[in-house]
Amino acid sequence: MSKGCVMKPLMKLFYCAAMLALCAVAAAEDSGERITASFTDPSRPGLLHIGLVQGNIIVKGDDRRDVSMETRSSRVGVLSRAPEEPAGMRRLPQQPSITVAEQNNQMSISSPNVNSTVDLQIQVPKRTNLQLSTVNDGDIRVEGVDGELEIGSVNGSITLSGVGGSVVAHTVNGKITATVLRVSPEKPMAFTCLNGTVDVTLPASTRANLKLRSDNGSVYTDFVLGTLMQPSAVEATRGSGGRYRVEVNQAIYGGLNGGGPEIELRTFNGDVYVRKGN
Repeated sequence: MSKGCVMKPLMKLFYCAAMLALCAVAAAEDSGERITASFTDPSRPGLLHIGLVQGNIIVKGDDRRDVSMETRSSRVGVLSRAPEEPAGMRRLPQQPSITVAEQNNQMSISSPNVNSTVDLQIQVPKRTNLQLSTVNDGDIRVEGVDGELEIGSVNGSITLSGVGGSVVAHTVNGKITATVLRVSPEKPMAFTCLNGTVDVTLPASTRANLKLRSDNGSVYTDFVLGTLMQPSAVEATRGSGGRYRVEVNQAIYGGLNGGGPEIELRTFNGDVYVRKGN
């Protein structure tokens, strides 16, 4: 049994309240307690789901069978305001609360206090599926994880380093940077953004059909793209009320190494980069 709080099926618990009380005074504001949790069946890839309202998420793949978590909270959340300290008194740091649940090889981590900023640093087995999301005041970084990755951020950047498998990543305000070492041969991928750059490096041997678009920017690549059958550049429709609509398709279509599943890179405000890796 690993140290800390070990998760078991159907068990849900708050983040070691007694431990927090003991470490709150002794710990510095930017340090947190590290705990571990286990998947039901560590012999196969588990699914880790993390949803935060405020805070950064860092996930690193490692040669391990359990999940190691560390929380950090050194800032006041954007939805709350720190009260003035009474004269002659000082504020004692408190570690953030998180909730962890695990069932059927699916682990969920969340924070019950939406008004506080929680930064999570997680270490997982290299073969792990991820569903990560954050809303405000935080970026998402994933390093060295191979699996099905679903990453979403509203106000923050997404950085994926040395990942493998399949990726669906979307951010509203922030850039997407990804280096993919292995691409699942039968699964489509998407890297989409509203306000920010999309910069993706793919293995040189990737077989895929690319769909690239920037509404207010440029598209760059050092791949040699094969010609694909493209949808009509102009689509005209007439609605039931008689309204006529014409839409011009600005996307660039190209095949890599004979083609394969679709990989979409799109941003509204920013540039798109598709880089050739090793």
